Amino acid sequence: MFNRPGSKQNLGVMRHSKPYCECWSKRGPLVWKQLNVCSCGEDNDESEWKWQEAAERSTSRVVVSDDQKQVTFHPFYSSGTAAVRGDMPFSHNHHYYWEVKMLTETYGTDIMVGVGTSKVSVSNSQFEFTSLLGQDSESYGLSYRGAVRHNAMTAQDCAGFCRGTIVGVMVDMWQGTLQFYINRKPQGISFYNLRRHQCLYPIVCSTAAQSSMRLIYASSWRASLLVDAAKTLAASVSADERLRIPPGIWYTLKSNFWMTYPNKGCVLDEDEDAPMEIEPAKTSTSMLTEILPSPYVNGYYVDSVEMNYRVVVYE
Repeated sequence: MFNRPGSKQNLGVMRHSKPYCECWSKRGPLVWKQLNVCSCGEDNDESEWKWQEAAERSTSRVVVSDDQKQVTFHPFYSSGTAAVRGDMPFSHNHHYYWEVKMLTETYGTDIMVGVGTSKVSVSNSQFEFTSLLGQDSESYGLSYRGAVRHNAMTAQDCAGFCRGTIVGVMVDMWQGTLQFYINRKPQGISFYNLRRHQCLYPIVCSTAAQSSMRLIYASSWRASLLVDAAKTLAASVSADERLRIPPGIWYTLKSNFWMTYPNKGCVLDEDEDAPMEIEPAKTSTSMLTEILPSPYVNGYYVDSVEMNYRVVVYE
């Protein structure tokens, strides 16, 4: 069930996706080893779950890192939609919050972050370019273009995400709601009635070649009066009032609800109506032209390749 028919996008206010910090302000070719250069926003090393490894690792369209936090879709070229789910289900009567940081440029048919039931197949769209999450009643997803999808219905809900953006997902399996966060800023509740599912799994998918994202936080809390009180307090207290909070309550907020107090050290301006200023790509011949001379590789169509905007170069 969609909850935001009157979002800013529908009112004609154009918004632009932005990275979380200034580390991603330049656009240009990026060596694969440099994908992990930025660690802004990764102060809390909490991961209750990780990404599932592919069954056939050597031939998979999804490459999961050794620590099972970073996932790369279509490491060589794209031939469809690749997806991966988390290894822990979201059960009733718990609050779940998790975040991924987008490490590469967003382009192509779709790159999505969301949740789905065990009925969602992560392999059926191997040769189809599609928005996998939200194409039926078993999944919910946020597109990099800003659209939220469920049951084959789409609503433009936020500015979307780009390279360097931190995307958060809050799943309240006590009240049955789902809310997305962009750079630690809540976008409003997008869906209700999630309790009709026995359990849900975190899922990310992409059609873009060499697209990569990293799981930087994943935690949960059992629903209780303390959790509800702490959430209300966290939402109503400003940054300047933190020091006046009793130490015991402040410890609960800091350990469980730190996402409401992002580190302002290098966070970009929150003016959503102003486009982010980035260094334009050079118009000269791309260094990848010799590698991908056409959008077809070995008979497969490479999804929406823009030569001058590709950022991952394998050494």
